[in-house]
Amino acid sequence: MADAPDTPGDMVTLNVNGRTIEAPRGTMLVDAAKAAGIEIPIFCYEPRLGAPIGACRMCLVEIEGMRGLQTACSTPVAPDMVVHTESEVAKDAQDGVLELLLANHPLDCPVCDKGGECPLQDRTFRFGPGETRTVEPKLHFPKPLDLSPLVALDRERCIACYRCVRFSQEVAEDGQLTFQERGDHAEIATFSGDPYEGRFTGNTIDLCPVGALTSNPYRFVSRPWDIKNTPSVCAGCSVGCNLEATERDNEVKRLTGRPEPNFAVEEGWICDRGRWAYPALRSPERIEAPVLVDAVGRRKVLLDRAVKEAAGMLGAPGLRIAVLLGEPITVEAGFLATEFAERAGNGRGLVRRMGIPGHGLDALRALPGAQMDHIDGADVVVVVGGDPCTQHPVAELRLRKARRRGARVALAGPRPTALDPACEVIRTTPGHLLDAAPVIAEMLGAAERPIVLWDEADLAAEPGAAATLAQEIEAVPAARAIEMASDVSGPGLRALGIATAGDMLTAMEADEVDLLVTIQADPTTGPEGARWSQAIEGVPRLIEMSTYRTGLTDRADLVLPLLTALEDEGVLVSMAGRAQRMRPVARECAGAASAWELLIALTHRLGRPVPDRTPSQAFARLAAQHAPFAGLDYRELGTTGAVIRQSAVPGAGASAGGEAGAGGAGARREPEGEGLLVIPCRPVFGDATAHRSDALASVVEPTRVGLAPVDAERLGVRTEARVRIATPHGQAVLPLEVDSRLAEGAAYLFTGDPHRGATALLAMDGGPVRAVVSVAQREEVST
Repeated sequence: MADAPDTPGDMVTLNVNGRTIEAPRGTMLVDAAKAAGIEIPIFCYEPRLGAPIGACRMCLVEIEGMRGLQTACSTPVAPDMVVHTESEVAKDAQDGVLELLLANHPLDCPVCDKGGECPLQDRTFRFGPGETRTVEPKLHFPKPLDLSPLVALDRERCIACYRCVRFSQEVAEDGQLTFQERGDHAEIATFSGDPYEGRFTGNTIDLCPVGALTSNPYRFVSRPWDIKNTPSVCAGCSVGCNLEATERDNEVKRLTGRPEPNFAVEEGWICDRGRWAYPALRSPERIEAPVLVDAVGRRKVLLDRAVKEAAGMLGAPGLRIAVLLGEPITVEAGFLATEFAERAGNGRGLVRRMGIPGHGLDALRALPGAQMDHIDGADVVVVVGGDPCTQHPVAELRLRKARRRGARVALAGPRPTALDPACEVIRTTPGHLLDAAPVIAEMLGAAERPIVLWDEADLAAEPGAAATLAQEIEAVPAARAIEMASDVSGPGLRALGIATAGDMLTAMEADEVDLLVTIQADPTTGPEGARWSQAIEGVPRLIEMSTYRTGLTDRADLVLPLLTALEDEGVLVSMAGRAQRMRPVARECAGAASAWELLIALTHRLGRPVPDRTPSQAFARLAAQHAPFAGLDYRELGTTGAVIRQSAVPGAGASAGGEAGAGGAGARREPEGEGLLVIPCRPVFGDATAHRSDALASVVEPTRVGLAPVDAERLGVRTEARVRIATPHGQAVLPLEVDSRLAEGAAYLFTGDPHRGATALLAMDGGPVRAVVSVAQREEVST
């Protein structure tokens, strides 16, 4: 069922339960009543799923002049309409519907995970008959069934509202869920009988109004009266999805979409990777206490002692300090890092961030931006490079929605994506995004409200294509652009003017750094990791601030544990330029602290304290000093955030960091090395967090190399074999996947797991590289 575009109309006046109300023409009666504070009970109705279907009949109301009762969810308001939602006949119908829905319901609210936050429970009390007349035995079914390793099905509770099926078929468009059998034997199932797995399956749990679908990892974990829910923001990718986090006993127990969605960002949907990432907080890799290495040896110390030791290392006059920021880093922590660097050592500390320098992206970044909800109203949407389905999953749902509303949606690039069957595909030869330019220009030229989503990594690797794309977008005044940023912290730190780390690496190689402080950063597993490892070996002292063990942990002189994003407070800036607040949900690790806390404490220990005591104070100061954040404070951000002044964001980090010259706008970059061109890919369930989360064990994706069949045959390798892939920046032994959808002449490198060393094979500036792929020797496979 296609989504209809929003078409605001004039107002109509109607009467509901004796009250005169107004509503825009075309509004469904249930929404008009709700806006006026009149509740009409619903179960199947959910505007985000498309047009109403009137399946549950719970919203039956009496409308004068109309024969029989009408479903308020599917009846639009009309002038002078007179509606009775609480008349005797309407109430009798609502009682009857509830009685039928509960005929086979087990009434197991005390042990149901949904109990206490269940619409069926609430509406039974609010609108139900108060007692049952059912004396016949209820039907019983085996329970629970695993619809998937993550989603459990309790058939006895299902009221056949079709919300989950409609989500699968009309929102995610995976077409997996359906109802099989009929009547009281109707059962939610997959068409194929296989487990219901995908990128968005958990949203069916949020949608289920009765507890028929529940989360296996959350099953019997806590009850609504002993939990606390906190609105926060997902730090899994740069989309910045709003979510609600559940805490009990100072532990994060659950993540869900927000009951009041942020329609400008995620519209209430979150991906499965974000939903079930929280068990990573209890990963064995987590650093739980500070570790100090000195003449006594390597040992754990208290946090206060660790901060004192760190201040002792940092306070030496003349010390040349470098601070490297990774992800996730809030803008407050980034800002305080620059303040800290001015107070430590020689006072001229170098503060840089990991990420792509973005040579040649200035013109694209200067274009008028858009928010995610603007995609809904576009008539043409073009995605250039990347794969939104795996890198920014919720963006995929926006693209599908735009297509359902009639937009022309096209994807240009060398990767096969899950959107290909539903959209126009402009397949380009690897390394030649520029080939798509004529088609993109034609599409934009014929559009009235076009939006272009462009991938930071792919366009940085092809500055010629970036320059051409910028010209094409600029030529259409109505066109808007959204950058698909590669890392979570990049947009915020770039707005602070913090450059990428190319010159820092050069300084370390020239023995110009005496002490390196890393904050959520492990460059040894990032691009050109081997070069970073060698450079860091030459740095006399190393302080690591990190949540999890990294390749630097054993090398560091002092390790300070950091809180996770779910335990921390601060602001992240999304790829669309929306500043949003993270709020602390719990503090599971007593020995850890926030980066902003440690940086403030260190300035005090150094005798030159910053004036801030809280993230809100730090944010107020940075907003006063940095134009992109001007006029913003925590109150202004609220629970849905605010868009920063993107026109005031400093230019590419290259100019600030002295990295310009690797390729100006319009230049074509020749790949380094020889062999197959490497196409980096980021599987949605392949990153470090997915590998650390027990809940995602059934769907986690391996780091691997993908080849087209013709290349695999030429190399004499087959799927699941181990191959050695070598670039100018290193080599790794990885599993092979042969896929006929992949382009000939390229090696698709599916990165993510930092332990496999795949990302280290890439160029630090995001430039193209080639790789020699060969059969791994037996001794290489065993290691």
